[in-house]
Amino acid sequence: MTSRGALPRLMNEIRRAFASGSAEDMKSRVARGAAGSFMLKVIAAGLSFITGVLLARLLGAEGVGIYAYATAWVTLLSGPSLMGLDKLVVREVAVFEKQRQWGSLKRMLSWSNMLVLGTSILIVCAAAAVGWFISAEEPIRLHAFWVALLLLPLGSVTRLRQSALRGLHKVTTGQAPEMLVQPAIVILCLVTFVYLGRTNMTAVHALWINIAATTTAFFFGTVVLYRSLPNEAKTAQPDPTNPAWIRSAVPLMLLTVLQILNTKLDILMLGSMVGTKETGIYSVANRGAGLITYVLVAVNAALGPAIASLNVSHDRQRLQRMITKSSRIVLLISLPACVGLIVFGGFFLRIFGQEFVSGRAALSILCLGQLFSAAMGSVNLLLIMTGHERDAVITLGGSTILNAALNLLLIPRWGIEGAAIASTASIVMRNAVAGFFAYRRLQIHSTALGPIGKSRSSCPPEAR
Repeated sequence: MTSRGALPRLMNEIRRAFASGSAEDMKSRVARGAAGSFMLKVIAAGLSFITGVLLARLLGAEGVGIYAYATAWVTLLSGPSLMGLDKLVVREVAVFEKQRQWGSLKRMLSWSNMLVLGTSILIVCAAAAVGWFISAEEPIRLHAFWVALLLLPLGSVTRLRQSALRGLHKVTTGQAPEMLVQPAIVILCLVTFVYLGRTNMTAVHALWINIAATTTAFFFGTVVLYRSLPNEAKTAQPDPTNPAWIRSAVPLMLLTVLQILNTKLDILMLGSMVGTKETGIYSVANRGAGLITYVLVAVNAALGPAIASLNVSHDRQRLQRMITKSSRIVLLISLPACVGLIVFGGFFLRIFGQEFVSGRAALSILCLGQLFSAAMGSVNLLLIMTGHERDAVITLGGSTILNAALNLLLIPRWGIEGAAIASTASIVMRNAVAGFFAYRRLQIHSTALGPIGKSRSSCPPEAR
């Protein structure tokens, strides 16, 4: 939504926002990470848009609905598969690098990968059996679900690798394989399918293409991680596994499950209560609204390790300045994106196909929820990276219950618009309550408004 000339100015603004004051090295790291991540997100958004249009045109609303429903279940199952270790890896790797604890860093990476891989394989076996028992009378859905399950181990280990690279402040390189290589391969396969004159693509075909692209990106990413590790970490003797990692992973696992459930609950409930066609229309609208938070996601990727490092140093003043400036930049870009999608929502959805235009009202509602999330800033990340994951779990638990209750109440009445209202209401509640906890625990204002009045630079002992 930004003009060609505005993009370089935006990058300069991000760098200026983070580079002022003391501790130039850390701030320039965050600036480079945020700027690089944003540029990557812009390119990835374009590739994702092309992919979405091709899938919509080839599969239709019914096929997109089956595809979205199967992948939503896989995304939900990735929560217990990851066991919260993706978030723990970001935090711990950032601390280990800062303190040069190479043996602990090496053990963290090997231990987390083995644990997640084993858990994800067990979950795939269990889910395949349960899926057959529940959906034996729906062979098309069941087949798509079984194929989609192959993405679970790959996706889970990939998330760990991305987290490790984020902890090492390799934000852009950590995301590149999945944001560039994977969608590029998918687009190439879909275009080849069209070029060969094939018009009978199904959701299962699309899922196999996704698996092939994800596997290729996984191997690219593995090479990137190995080359990014410090030589000391490669040669160090692994330290013993720290029991505290498990204690920290339990609330983080709950947090991951709740986060995923919150984002996929509407699609899962629509698929169960209304049908695959409506689910397909809603998933396209939801993808459009998700473009608004691309900037927030890009900034969060760079902020996570910096927040963890500043928290270790107990430097609340610098943490407040960094959070405020990042929130303002996110809102500055998200606002025009939201307005554009609301005003030109019909045109945007028509690109995917005429049958998707009926999702315009849902798109507008979802855009408002994402704009509120952007205005609240990196509040959930702030709680997690400062060790207050239990507060984040409470917040997400409450919003998930609200989301489920509203979906049950509103979907039968208003269909996809009801699901959009439920999702937006849960986003507002989650961010508002998380903002309250962030101020109570850390004396940090996460919103774009920043501190109102005189903010305290110190924090009480319990916030540490």
